[in-house]
Amino acid sequence: MTKKQSRPCGECVKKNLLDGNNNGYRPGGCCCQCCKQNKETVNNCPVNTNTFHPTFNPSITINVTPQQAPTPSIGLETAQYIALASEGKKVYTNQDALKQYGSSDILHPDNVSYINLFINGVLQPPSIYHVEEDVLYLKSDDLPPVGAPINLLFVIVKT
Repeated sequence: MTKKQSRPCGECVKKNLLDGNNNGYRPGGCCCQCCKQNKETVNNCPVNTNTFHPTFNPSITINVTPQQAPTPSIGLETAQYIALASEGKKVYTNQDALKQYGSSDILHPDNVSYINLFINGVLQPPSIYHVEEDVLYLKSDDLPPVGAPINLLFVIVKT
């Protein structure tokens, strides 16, 4: 194959535009690259793989009307005590709560279904803390870094 010859595209094969030797090549190249009548279709040719323009539409539309909203079979309520860790502090009370962030008081454990403690965004095992009404005790000697957020999440299941 010489520099000016190339394999024909499917269009050339369909139109039988091959050279007289039936070797599958056409002098001057394939019709979509060199023929005057098809020069405008070079970008749409299946042989030209240099152009790719995918269409991407990331939007998703979900239509929900109030009549279709499911009714929960049980009720859940949550409350959250929020404080910031202080140097050497192991006992936190309602006075330490960050009320400006919507913190609740520390609830009595008998009045809630679940209690989870998060320190610096990490869930803590129940063995390192104890909760009483209005008081959170940290039992670990490894205290949180100063300024780390302390979140005590209360989940109340109502049947």
